[in-house]
This record gives sequence, structure tokens and C-alpha cells, in this order.
Amino acid sequence: MTLNKSKISKVSMRNKAYEIIKEAIISGELKPDERIKDKDLSEQLEISRTPVREAMLRLEDEEFIISKPNSHTRVAPIDIVQVTELYHIVISLETLALQELIASNTTETDSLEQINAHYKKAVQEGHSKNCLTYDIDFHSCLVRMSKNKELEKLLVTLKDKILRVESLYFHDAIPKQKSIDEHTQMIKAIRKGDFSVASQMLKNNWMNSLNHIRSAL
Repeated sequence: MTLNKSKISKVSMRNKAYEIIKEAIISGELKPDERIKDKDLSEQLEISRTPVREAMLRLEDEEFIISKPNSHTRVAPIDIVQVTELYHIVISLETLALQELIASNTTETDSLEQINAHYKKAVQEGHSKNCLTYDIDFHSCLVRMSKNKELEKLLVTLKDKILRVESLYFHDAIPKQKSIDEHTQMIKAIRKGDFSVASQMLKNNWMNSLNHIRSAL
């Protein structure tokens, strides 16, 4: 069998374009409702327009980009209804992860404690970007600890959409010390095998973020 090596570079460029454009949208470098053109993006990325178009189609499928035939393409706006739906879905899926984690009778919470300690230090030092990173890491670690790979994969795209919203509003809107305290209570409940308290803290943690983002919007 002879493989076509030329396809490797094409796929690589398409994936590179996808990752860079998506990161720019998530970080807020490309702002909600901002118009974008494949020509401009290809020039900035120094690659041809074809992989950029393919990347944009993929991002449109994931609802990070909106395009209108014979009109324009723009970064998807922040829709509070969609944001609310996303948070509720993530709460449900993470609650399932928490249930499976506690059912495994694990008392090993060192990773969660370490991330929360880094989060607290970032708050004290005023590093808002690091605060967001550690907050997301905490929840990702919790899901990994459930050892449910399919659940982990389901949450990837959802978390990217939430990360985009929190990248825009996390610094001013999210009560960080309260979030740290909720993480701490969650850790204690996991060690005790108390699903009721752990799941309530998880829900509170996400809902406090959502309510403050609603206010900001």
C-alpha cells in the first residue's frame, strides 16, 4: 500500500489553523460579533486560504463562528440562553463524574488540593488568567478522577465554550475566594464519601459563576 504523504501537510495546516483561530476566539482576541475573513486570517497565519476555510467550517459546526450566505462571517456572539444551557449540562455531567468518583471509594484528593492551593496563590498575587486556568483545571481533574473517558470527551467542547465566556468575564465577575472555598468543601466531602454535600458544592460553584456572568451580561 502506498500512502499519500502530501495529505499530511494539508491536514497539519488545517488543524493548525483550527487551533489558532479557536484559541483566538476563546481568549477573546477575536471578539464576539467581530467580522472575520479567510483572506485576512490566511495572511496572518501565512498559509493558503483553503486550510483556513476548512478550519472555519469546522468552527462553524462547533458554533464558534456564524456565517451568512452571500454576506459575512463573524465570531459567534455570547448568547445568555445558550450559556445558561451549557452550564446546566456541565453541572449534570460533572455531577455524574462526582457520583462515579465517590462510588469508587477514593479518598485520594492530593491533586485537587494542589490545584486549589495554586488557585489561592494566584488570587493572592492578582493573576486573573492563572486563576481561570486553575479553576478549569480543578474541574477537569475531578472528571479525570472519575475514570470515565467517554464523559471526559463529552465535556471537552462544552468546556471550551464555557472557557470562552469565562475568559471574557472571569476577572471582574467571578467571586474567586468563594469559588476556592466551595472547592475546599467539595474536597472534604469527597474524602468523606459524602455525595450529597459534594454535589451541592459543585452545583453552587458553577451556578455562582453563571449568576455573576448573567449580571455582567
